[in-house]
Amino acid sequence: MKTKNFLILITTISMVLGILIYWREYATRDQVTLIHVLLWQLLIWLPWILIFLAFKILIEKLRRITYGRALIIGIGFAWVAMHFGWFFNLSSTISPYLDLTGSKYGVYRYFFVFWTLIDFGILWFVIDKLWWKKDAKIEAPVLFELTRGGKKHFCEPAQIHWLAAENYYTKLFTTEGVFLMRKPLKSFYDVLPAETFKKIHRSTIINVDFVSELARGTGSTLEVIMKDGTKRRVSKSFIKDITHFFKDRTY
Repeated sequence: MKTKNFLILITTISMVLGILIYWREYATRDQVTLIHVLLWQLLIWLPWILIFLAFKILIEKLRRITYGRALIIGIGFAWVAMHFGWFFNLSSTISPYLDLTGSKYGVYRYFFVFWTLIDFGILWFVIDKLWWKKDAKIEAPVLFELTRGGKKHFCEPAQIHWLAAENYYTKLFTTEGVFLMRKPLKSFYDVLPAETFKKIHRSTIINVDFVSELARGTGSTLEVIMKDGTKRRVSKSFIKDITHFFKDRTY
């Protein structure tokens, strides 16, 4: 989902709510202007643009992590709570209904009901669109075209054991041998199947189907031992994720 489209959505929600609130509070129309109500609502809902941009970054980082979606939902609930504070503080300062009969802190009770329903509705919409659209967009290619000694080799993702970054190149260890490609590691990470390829270090990606053992080293270090005997160190930032992943898939 594009930021421009989301901005249009939030602006539309702000304008519609402003008009509905102004229409419902007909008894105060001689004291309140529609423009004031619209600007108030726009200021209340515009912070959603910032959280939308933040979610685009967070989802990119969390989508490959175990329980990543649950974590992003938790962050979303925390945002709703913060948005509640923003709504309350802003309304008690610049609300057009401030100090009018029946209102408290510039709002009427039903405002909070609609605010809560709309906030959770937008939260669900944003997470659903960003998370699942990203999943649909990233599809593993049927074959990788690899070159070695002037010859082309075609390799399925399932034939790749692990990948390692080497400066501006990526070294691929496959069932057909070792290949060196002038592409960054991230370009492979973005298209390889997320359910079988896991990052264990900023310079290493493994195919979990070719892992034979997780070995604890000295202190809190962890190593992945591949079926061919290769040992690769797991970075501290990935230890928890990798440990949980293998725990969840082990009988």
